[in-house]
Amino acid sequence: MSFVRPENHTWRIVTPGHVWYLKAHTKSWYGNDARDAGRTVQHEMTGHRILAEAGLPTPTVDAFSTTRDNPLGWPYLLTTALPGSSLVELLPTSSRGEADAALRQVGRHLAAMHTLTFEYPGYLLDGAPTREPAVDAYQHPSWRYERFLKDAICTWADDSTKVRPAVTDQLTRLLADSIDDLRDAYEPPRFVHGDCHANGFFLEDGAVTGVLDLEVTSAGCPLFDLTKLAIELTGRLHGSRYNWWKPLYDGYGAEPDFNLIRLLLAGSNHHNYTCLGDHAWPGDRSAILTRILTATTWQQLFSST
Repeated sequence: MSFVRPENHTWRIVTPGHVWYLKAHTKSWYGNDARDAGRTVQHEMTGHRILAEAGLPTPTVDAFSTTRDNPLGWPYLLTTALPGSSLVELLPTSSRGEADAALRQVGRHLAAMHTLTFEYPGYLLDGAPTREPAVDAYQHPSWRYERFLKDAICTWADDSTKVRPAVTDQLTRLLADSIDDLRDAYEPPRFVHGDCHANGFFLEDGAVTGVLDLEVTSAGCPLFDLTKLAIELTGRLHGSRYNWWKPLYDGYGAEPDFNLIRLLLAGSNHHNYTCLGDHAWPGDRSAILTRILTATTWQQLFSST
């Protein structure tokens, strides 16, 4: 057994002929109450089950606990290792053609996930949501556009102290032009990864073998997955002169709405841009917002050149 990472604490377990990953849901925001962590285990299990039922490759869950009543003392998930390598391991070592092929496959896999629809938005918890999320309960911004707007407006209020008035005016125009399309993008609720990092996608022999870390798996707006992936790939491939979005969107089957992606990018709080450390989207908050709001092409939006 070897330790892979903290938060969540993850171990790699190797036996003759088999490899597992043991993930204890120990992130700091769970506090001392294991109930939230236990529900997160249920989210992941539900996500993997729904994907498997739809015929999509996904890790096999071999054991789990939603309580502290186990030797680890914390809710956990034990899954069979996915074959192959993660997308972020493949891209730096691949030829341009191989990288294009990998991104097309990831786009196809995302599109297949996003074809799964539900009646109501919300966490996938032991199945599909059975009712609208309560107004006074927690809501992820991918669930309802009203929640996204509420969170984004708080972010933009803080941004107004950091950017020039002209940038704020551009944001206001983008919101006014896109609000109706944004509302439509939430209907119907679709399978959403919710925390769609590039390192979660594994590929082998030119095919996606699955995607990991379904802690936030939900029924919601699929553009959030494309936006999260775009933030990470822009940071990781900064300076590479590689137009990664072209094969990704080709595999996805269509380009997403340019203005909606810009709006979701602008509404993402700055932690989403800095949490990747050395692979963060380049620039401070003002520079990032200016780039998002002045871009008129994918090249201007995502390319460091």
